[in-house]
Amino acid sequence: MNAYKFNTRVSNAGTITLPLNSHLHNTDVEVFVMPANGRKTVQTNHFSASDFIKKWKGSIKGMENITDEELDHIKHERLKQKYV
Repeated sequence: MNAYKFNTRVSNAGTITLPLNSHLHNTDVEVFVMPANGRKTVQTNHFSASDFIKKWKGSIKGMENITDEELDHIKHERLKQKYV
């Protein structure tokens, strides 16, 4: 199955016009419509482990009052265990 991409405008009446030399004229087609200016980029939110703990403070037992230095030490020890 071939797919074709072209830009066009939906008229006020709701019709879409194919390019003049299209071999698709008088052919049954399946149409997907996506607004040209409606493309959205996926934006990810990156935050640190300490930001996570601050956000979920009280939800993780024993981590309510942990300092950034203590958290760094915990991460360091965990990485040593994992890769040694």
